[in-house]
Amino acid sequence: MTGSIEKRGKNSYRLVVFKGYDLDGRPIRHQKTIHCKKKSEAQIELAKFLTEVESGLIVDGNIPTFAQYVEIWTKDYALKELAPSTYYSYKRMLETRITPYFGHYKLNKIKPTDIMRFYDLLEEDTQIIRRKNNNGKKTRKPLSQKTILEHHRLLSAMLHKAVYWQLIVSNPAERVQPPKTSKPLRRHYDEDQTKILVDNLQKLKGNQIKYRTAILLDIFTGARLGELVGLEWSDIDFKNGIININKSSQYLSEKGVFTKAPKTESSIRDVAIPDFIVSLLEEYKLWYDEQKTIVGDFWHESNRLFVQDDGKPIHPSTISKWFEKFVKKIGLPVINFHGLRHTNATLLISQQVDVATVSARLGHAQITTTYNFYVHPLKSHDRIAGNVLENLLISSKAN
Repeated sequence: MTGSIEKRGKNSYRLVVFKGYDLDGRPIRHQKTIHCKKKSEAQIELAKFLTEVESGLIVDGNIPTFAQYVEIWTKDYALKELAPSTYYSYKRMLETRITPYFGHYKLNKIKPTDIMRFYDLLEEDTQIIRRKNNNGKKTRKPLSQKTILEHHRLLSAMLHKAVYWQLIVSNPAERVQPPKTSKPLRRHYDEDQTKILVDNLQKLKGNQIKYRTAILLDIFTGARLGELVGLEWSDIDFKNGIININKSSQYLSEKGVFTKAPKTESSIRDVAIPDFIVSLLEEYKLWYDEQKTIVGDFWHESNRLFVQDDGKPIHPSTISKWFEKFVKKIGLPVINFHGLRHTNATLLISQQVDVATVSARLGHAQITTTYNFYVHPLKSHDRIAGNVLENLLISSKAN
């Protein structure tokens, strides 16, 4: 690596560092203009510049604009590595807000203050929503801090990848305080509420067996919704009472219903089920085969447990929407479908099942995830704890 100094003006010098050739045989040069009175000072600056280039603090080649970088990032990373649902979520954030704001910036010209101003604008931004209880009328709602934080995480991750690819020297998003959000309340049912739910599910008859089976299966396995609707009959080991979770079914407007690999490697797992659930699945299988016979040639063989009337894979939200209507009907607090997964974990831990076992059943990559999100005191345990010191310290009342 060599360097040279060119006189530019009375007190101006251009520093040039030659760093070999690129793949097309063109010389790679880095230039920097400095202002000083003496050439000896310029020589000192050239030595520093050489060190910066050699250590990688000066990146090679032309710096793309953010809009150009989005195309590079999409082609070389996002389409190859991201799950479809994640990719389309990121694509929407980029198209609607991030690229319109940063698109014209050279990647190395984005400063922390630019990002801070962007977040300020997001706080003033709104999104169109439909009010279900107002005849579907459109209205506008300010972006939540959670949504702004999602924009921050995407922008920061993209700029981090740009550093890794040596397109920029540092990530300006790392110097910006991310938006603060409160920890989401993960709603679940306690023992009494879950018993009410189970009792009411077992009263369902006829074609309702599909939903009875799906909800009870989820209560006893804690499967994610996509994992539940992705189950196939070949995943059920009736003899040994084991369900193998190895795929997830999802829906995107851009793709329709599709099957993907589970969230993580640890999400591929065997989950033991009790005899009660095995018997329920056997009963459901008889009903399922009867439906196939009734539909006849119009049946689409998918081997999925939970299907539409013609055998095609069911839309994931079909079960979750039915569940929310059902719990409202029987008088339970309405929680989303994922709350059943939370309920499963909380009840197991309350019964002294060790957290490592619960974590494995849930398919968590880290046991700390189970601790952070699913370990909660139940009211019955709180009452017991409240009486412990009284029993220890207060003398028994006289007869």
